[in-house]
Amino acid sequence: MKARARVRSQHGFTLAELLVACAVIAFVMAGLLTMLQSGQQSYLVGSRQIEAQQNLRVAIDRMVDEIRNAGFCPTCETLPVTANCPNTPTVGNTTPVRGFAAILPDNTNPATKVTIQNDWDGSGAINTVSTVNYTVVGADGTPTTTQRGEQITYTYNAGTGTLTRQEVIIDATPVTLVTGITSLSFTYFDVGNPVNPNGNTTATSQCIRSVGISMTTQPSVQGQATMQGKILVTMGDTVRLRNRSN
Repeated sequence: MKARARVRSQHGFTLAELLVACAVIAFVMAGLLTMLQSGQQSYLVGSRQIEAQQNLRVAIDRMVDEIRNAGFCPTCETLPVTANCPNTPTVGNTTPVRGFAAILPDNTNPATKVTIQNDWDGSGAINTVSTVNYTVVGADGTPTTTQRGEQITYTYNAGTGTLTRQEVIIDATPVTLVTGITSLSFTYFDVGNPVNPNGNTTATSQCIRSVGISMTTQPSVQGQATMQGKILVTMGDTVRLRNRSN
């Protein structure tokens, strides 16, 4: 009788209680796991989006800078207007018209390929067969000479999703600036910012005064489909040509 009483007084868990406790713990752990997975996925989505934004921003900033300064010519002067462009002064007025177009849209694919032109050596013509020397005199009077190509071409390849840049003669082949692009388009504007009706041909490229850029890209690693959806980043800008003010 004493041994039986001693067994009854010992505390512990029954098998049913143990199973219930395991089920509760499993339920809590499943909830925590779901939260951790969701947090990790959100982190990956955010980091990939930042990566895409940074790549896109670098490419757009470079294009904006070079387009804004297109048409540079150190020896060109203000000349009479030689042709009437939409929304520009009439023939006889003075406006800084050079003998070359600052922006040269591609005849076949103007929305995805554009050439920027600068007369670095002031010869009055664009050199497409050799580099030229561009000299800048610093504040201390020290000259610095740089070899430059007078044409820079940006090309979007929809098949590979890449944007390339090629400076004539300087670059033997196009240099890839950014990958993962899903769409890119260039738009050309006249003086008053209406879309240039003839801006897509080299014959009327002298009329271009502004260029609009719109580009959409995605991360190099997209990841599996999630509740956040596919990551796409779109940026754009409209650039006015400083050397073609009228």
